[in-house]
Amino acid sequence: MKEFLQNLISSKKDELENLKKRNEESNDLQEVRSLASQINNIVEEIRDAQTQLNAIVDEEKKADNEERKFDPTKALNVVASARQNSLTAKEAEENPRATMEYRKAFKNFIQRGETNRDVLLFEERANSTGTSADLGVLIPTTIVQKIITGAEKVYGQLYSRVRKTNIKGGVKYPIGSFNAVFKRVSETTVSDRQKAGESKGSVVFTYKMGEIRLARTLLETILSVDAFEDEFAKVIIKAYVKAMDTEIMVGSDDNEEMEGILTEADKTESRIPAENIISFTETEMKDWKSWQEKLFAKIPLSMRGLNPEFAMTANTYEANIKTLADENNRPVYNETYNPVDGTEISKFKGKDVAFVEEDILKNFNDAKNGDYFGMYWVPEEAYAVNSNLEFLVADYLDHDTNQVVKKAIVINDGKVLDPKYIYLLKKEVKA
Repeated sequence: MKEFLQNLISSKKDELENLKKRNEESNDLQEVRSLASQINNIVEEIRDAQTQLNAIVDEEKKADNEERKFDPTKALNVVASARQNSLTAKEAEENPRATMEYRKAFKNFIQRGETNRDVLLFEERANSTGTSADLGVLIPTTIVQKIITGAEKVYGQLYSRVRKTNIKGGVKYPIGSFNAVFKRVSETTVSDRQKAGESKGSVVFTYKMGEIRLARTLLETILSVDAFEDEFAKVIIKAYVKAMDTEIMVGSDDNEEMEGILTEADKTESRIPAENIISFTETEMKDWKSWQEKLFAKIPLSMRGLNPEFAMTANTYEANIKTLADENNRPVYNETYNPVDGTEISKFKGKDVAFVEEDILKNFNDAKNGDYFGMYWVPEEAYAVNSNLEFLVADYLDHDTNQVVKKAIVINDGKVLDPKYIYLLKKEVKA
């Protein structure tokens, strides 16, 4: 990968020099504009590749430093070595879910239904008539880390962008407590608590349980523990973040789901300001000046500096945004590709565009009057998902097939934080 990135950067730099030379020599205005756009794209690709290369070099240096470390006290002093072994044992005792014994027992529990109560840890509740005290088997720490890491990547276009918190549920948190502001202090004044300017109101995260049902046959043929944990984490991640993306937009707070942004917008006393919901007719959708006047001109400076993003379907982007041009007939969209995995990076007026499914937002061309087709927002300021990502696995009896299947359970909740950072786009059909 390192060599690939080095070669990529080198070839892109050569291409950049060629484009710059052509740009300097050209006397054609249209060609100059086209070359300028290409130059900007190449510069961005070089910057992305260099960032990834720097990360690889840093990891190599870190690994090299670890190999070069030599502790003569540890190597020569028997007492010090014994003490180190004692600390390692204590660490394993404090985190039993990280041991290989626990990981193997969990693998057998998932694949063959073996319940080793001498090793596995259970989440429990008080016994009651007709119920078991066991809620489920706690997932090994190694898998939890894979889930956390995987969930942070771009599996869920919305979930990967919003704020993640791990705070106590059932407590009212002022919205301002999620941010801080700069304040001058002197010898006679102190900044005892930061306030967040115009951020008002509060949110309460509750405890909502969700489950992911697993087919045992999906993982029963995997032999090694590491491979099993990788596949198990992938199954959880994909199901989890797909559900999160849907609930972030259209979740029904009354239906034991997270609070959906569109659900909140449709409430009688919505926290999302009415002026932040903007309607576009078919004619306005095709007119660049309408976008400038109806949306971009209304964005306050405080939001502009926070790199707001768009969310819409790929259909809306392809059929409507990619056909837009300014008064000089220059396209207002931009596309590049990640040089490592080839994923498409789409932008609208320089802002990232996250693609979502059609059950989350409507395609503009298919939308009816009043349907939401897009969103312009600052994800980390606008929405938060509260969870410790502590999954556990329990048995579930499928009465239709009379089979016992596994289900992974997690408790979380999601709320709109600061609604002024959300602008919703609606379709308007005039009679």
